[in-house]
Amino acid sequence: MDHAQRAVQTALDGFGGLDIIVQNAGIYPWTLIENTSPEEWDKVLAVNLKGTFLAARAALPHMKQKKSGRMIFTSSITGPRVTSPGHGHYSASKAGVVGMTLPIARDLAGEAIRVNTILPGIFDTPLLAGAPQNVRDALGASVPYPKRLGQPEEYAKLAMCMIETSYFNGEDVRLDGAIRMAPR
Repeated sequence: MDHAQRAVQTALDGFGGLDIIVQNAGIYPWTLIENTSPEEWDKVLAVNLKGTFLAARAALPHMKQKKSGRMIFTSSITGPRVTSPGHGHYSASKAGVVGMTLPIARDLAGEAIRVNTILPGIFDTPLLAGAPQNVRDALGASVPYPKRLGQPEEYAKLAMCMIETSYFNGEDVRLDGAIRMAPR
């Protein structure tokens, strides 16, 4: 049994059903394309893109049986909107998540299963926990407004809006403090 199937089984065992999945796993290595091995490329796409597909696929039989479900995928502004050096594989994987959102939403619309994707910017997550404070401060200052790192609670609020609002389907929504407008 793969990781996605185990996670779904854990939800079924613990809660007696499955209504919502939020696929938020990902890896974020910094490797310039000329230094990226085929193995590293495959690993990043396997975790970030294939992992999203596997999570959706594992949840699907249970949601189809209920004729109801909500799927929230996590992409990133890196890839489909902006990028930085060393993120060829990460950008490709996160653009792929956006690219599969609408087709999956369309395929599942008749089952009353909605699929949406959040594209976060720079968030204060464990990914940045080990970064020096001056780096964290500089990243926060690079956000045009509100001049700080995004907070996990802000992601959760958008996810809840997508879950609770029945007209949200097949969307990919940036949550980035407009960082794409920041001067480079």
